[in-house]
Amino acid sequence: MKRVNSIGFVTAVASSLALLSGVAALPVAAQTPPGTNAAADITAGLPPALRAAVLAGNTQAVSQAIATLSVGNPAQAAGLADQVVRAAERLFPANPKGAILIAQAAVGAVRNNPVQQAAPQQTESVITIAARLFINPIAARIAPDETGQLVVATINAAATTNNSSLSATTAAQGVGVAEKMLSSNAASAIQIAGAAMQSVKQTSVMSGSPQQSLQVASAVARISVAPEAQTVAPREVAAMAVVAVQVATTPAVYQTSPSAAITVMAQAYAAVNTTTVTAAAPAANSAITGQLTQAAKSTSLGQSNPTNDSQVTQILAKEGPTYTQALATATAAPTLTTNTTPQTQAPQTQIQQNETKNDTLIREENKNGSVSPS
Repeated sequence: MKRVNSIGFVTAVASSLALLSGVAALPVAAQTPPGTNAAADITAGLPPALRAAVLAGNTQAVSQAIATLSVGNPAQAAGLADQVVRAAERLFPANPKGAILIAQAAVGAVRNNPVQQAAPQQTESVITIAARLFINPIAARIAPDETGQLVVATINAAATTNNSSLSATTAAQGVGVAEKMLSSNAASAIQIAGAAMQSVKQTSVMSGSPQQSLQVASAVARISVAPEAQTVAPREVAAMAVVAVQVATTPAVYQTSPSAAITVMAQAYAAVNTTTVTAAAPAANSAITGQLTQAAKSTSLGQSNPTNDSQVTQILAKEGPTYTQALATATAAPTLTTNTTPQTQAPQTQIQQNETKNDTLIREENKNGSVSPS
C-alpha cells in the first residue's frame, strides 16, 4: 500500500509539472493501466526529483534536475543523463513523444566538452540510445518536430566527442531519418541534413570513416535536389550542396566509391543551378564550379577513377545522364504532404537563423577555394 501511495504522489507531482510547463506529451502514468507498476519500472533507480520530471515528459525539468543533482560534477551529470535516456527508451512504447522529450534533455546534458571528457563511455551510451529512439519510424510519425530536434542535437553532440566513428554513424542515422520525413516535414529534414553534413566534413571523420562520410554526402545531395527542399529552404540547400561536394571530392572519401562521389557532384551542381536556388544563393554556383574544376584536375581522384576528368568535365558542361536526371528531379513539382500531428515553427525559424551562416560559408568557399584534392 505504501508503494502504491508513493507512486501516486510522484505521478501527481509529474502531472503538475506537465501542466505548468505546457508540455503536450501525456505523463506516462496516464497511459498505463490502473494498478500497474509501469511508472515505477520505467523510472527505477532515478532520484525522486528526476523521477518526477521524467514521468512528466518535461525536458526542462529533467535538464534542471540533472544540473542540480550533479552539483557541477561532469561525470555525475553524464551518469544521470545515461539513466535518463535509458528510462526514455523504456518509456517509448507507452509514450513516444514523452520519451523523445526526455531524451532531448539527456543529450543536452552530455553535449559540452567537460562532460564528454570526464565520461566518454556514458556520453557514447547516451548518444547511441538517443539514436535508437529517433530511427524508430514511430518517433517521426508521432512527434515529427520533436524528433527532428532530437536528431539535430544528437548529431551535434556526437560531432564534438572526438570519436569519428560515433560522429559518422550518428550523422548517417540522422540523415536517413531526414530523407524519410522530407515530404511531410521538409524544414526538419533540412535541418538534420545540414547538421549531418557539417559533422562529417571534419577531417578526422572523413579520414576515419570515409564510407559513412560519403553515405551522408550522398543522402544530402539527394535531399538537395528534392523539390520539397528547394521550395522550403533554397539557401540552406545551397550551403549543403557546397559541403557535400567538398566531402565527396576529398580523396579518402572519393576512393571508397568513385561512382557515388560523381553522383554527389552531379546532384549538388544540379541543385544550385535551379532558378530557385540561384536566386536565393547565387554564389553557390560559382563555389561548386570551382570545386569541380579542381576535382577534374586532381591526380589523386584520377588514380582512383581513370575517367574522373571526363565525368566531372561532363557535369561542368551540364551534360550526361546523371546531371540531367538530377536537374529534372530538382525542377519537378514538390510533393509536400500534410502531417496530421500538430507541429511547431521551430525548424523553419532555425532555418531562417542559419541563413547568414550559410551565406558566409558559401562566400568563404568562393574566396578561399574548397579543400583541393591533390
